[in-house]
Amino acid sequence: MREEALIRRLPGAAVAVVISTARGKLNAASAALGVSLVVAAGVLFVAYGTAGDETPTSSRAAAVATDRVQVEDFKYVPETVTVAAGTTLTWVNEDSAPHTSTSGASPSPDGEFDTGTFVGGASGTVTLSEPGTYAYYCALHPFMRATVIVE
Repeated sequence: MREEALIRRLPGAAVAVVISTARGKLNAASAALGVSLVVAAGVLFVAYGTAGDETPTSSRAAAVATDRVQVEDFKYVPETVTVAAGTTLTWVNEDSAPHTSTSGASPSPDGEFDTGTFVGGASGTVTLSEPGTYAYYCALHPFMRATVIVE
């Protein structure tokens, strides 16, 4: 039996498959399955984003009614909180690094509130009296961003 190499591009695939005709249809089916899996993985990668993408998206979790935010793994948890006007909000630093909770759009503070720097194991507080939606971030780690909704 003569061995002949074929190059096939499957419909919708970005990868060509090299098939040796001497190896028969089983190899062709295996190659097609392999390409399908690669294409499926690529679709999932595009659909669900890239690992480490810190850009805020519209898929944020719903606002949580609480007066306490944990700072852990360089994130504010929960990312969006809702408090009543006049509430004292407390950020508890569970990281070993120091952090702040500074109102504004990173890296520009707007002067509405700032906890100042609080080290690991410590906390920072602010009392929020005026209703509104306040974006905030860590002045030391500007990629850390979150939101407080005051009702």
